[in-house]
Amino acid sequence: MQPTINDFTRRIDRREMGQYLRVPFIMPPDADTLRVTYSYERHRLHDEGDGRVTRDEINIVDLALEKPGYELVGASGSNRQEITLHENYATPGYHPHRLTPGTWHIILGAYQIEEAGCPVKIRVEIMLKQGLLVKGDTHTHTVHSDGWYTVEEAIERARGDRMDFLFLTDHNSMASNPLVRSYPDLTVIPGVEITYYGGHYNLFGVQRPVKTYVANTRDEVLTIMAEGRYNKALCSVNHPTDANCPWTFGLGEDVPVDMVEIWNGPYTPWNQKAIDLWQEHLCAGRIWPAIGGSDVHHSELFRTYGTPTTFLYTRSRGASDILDAMRKGHAFVGMHPEAPHIHLGIKDARMGDVYHGEPSPLRLQVGPLSATDEVLVINQTGVLWRQTPGKCHLFEAEVSAHGSRFLRVEVRRELPNGLPTLASISNPIYINPVGG
Repeated sequence: MQPTINDFTRRIDRREMGQYLRVPFIMPPDADTLRVTYSYERHRLHDEGDGRVTRDEINIVDLALEKPGYELVGASGSNRQEITLHENYATPGYHPHRLTPGTWHIILGAYQIEEAGCPVKIRVEIMLKQGLLVKGDTHTHTVHSDGWYTVEEAIERARGDRMDFLFLTDHNSMASNPLVRSYPDLTVIPGVEITYYGGHYNLFGVQRPVKTYVANTRDEVLTIMAEGRYNKALCSVNHPTDANCPWTFGLGEDVPVDMVEIWNGPYTPWNQKAIDLWQEHLCAGRIWPAIGGSDVHHSELFRTYGTPTTFLYTRSRGASDILDAMRKGHAFVGMHPEAPHIHLGIKDARMGDVYHGEPSPLRLQVGPLSATDEVLVINQTGVLWRQTPGKCHLFEAEVSAHGSRFLRVEVRRELPNGLPTLASISNPIYINPVGG
């Protein structure tokens, strides 16, 4: 998508020297990246004869930026002619910031202006958000709990594995979160895994979502979970059926949880038990987004960044859009970063959405598939439809949704050693037809 470009000139008169001048521009909805450049005649050359040329500094204009409400986003003085701003990253001197719609201001500091005045040429480029599929890991550990990697090493490993996003979720420690730094190719988001002897849960998206993790009763645990959500963190119950650390605090309406981690590390029988538990709640009518995470601590066979990978259909790489996609269940989970992609739709509804409307078939796209991959469509009765399309880059089909309260997709695969495994699994589309 091409950026929206606005070019204009602000002439600074000599009488304005010593002042800070606001130049307004409109930030549209769904802005993703802002780039501001400015230029003016700062130096003038004079031919003094005899081959001598002097260079005089005649104008000096500083640059800064304010968001709506006249709140400073950053400043760069006069030595930088270009700045970039994104929710995840920014030019040094500026804070990464969501590009909220409204009136923003470029600040021109008229430090030195010649008698004739100084025309300043300004270009504002705004790249709008466009929907995309991103892949990443929601559950990782560093040296700030029981992991082996520093924050910097974790980030470099995730970038090396071509992750688009990475959550840091150390056990009961938020010390790694102030070190979080995102890049244009990797969004790094703070988190914490609150760890009890009766189960674990993650809080996503806030540097310090709770004052303390210490709790000794179920009520105290739920109170701390609620504190995290009150502070705008997303909450997921982790590996709820793991034999070594199962979730024992219940999953009723009083448990303030947004999501469930149905796939943790390599696919195992207890991961299947977590999927079965999730299926039970879906059958009971619960709208409950699912995610997966590697839970990587160090170099292990079959457990590294992106095993499994959570794939998100999101509006941008911005942390807020990634969190929003997780919250809405616009996600599927795959065995690794190259796992089969899943795209589901019932008219305009996609995975994670509730479809309201007349009965309409499920449209699915899955791929790439290996020769023996089996594609399953599952509803509240179990497997509704199955097919083995054979090896292909993309498989498309329509499946009747009649009588279904939700529909989700699994891709089952046979490993070279003959053992069955799960290759990919989607969140459901929930169905609430007219009159239903």
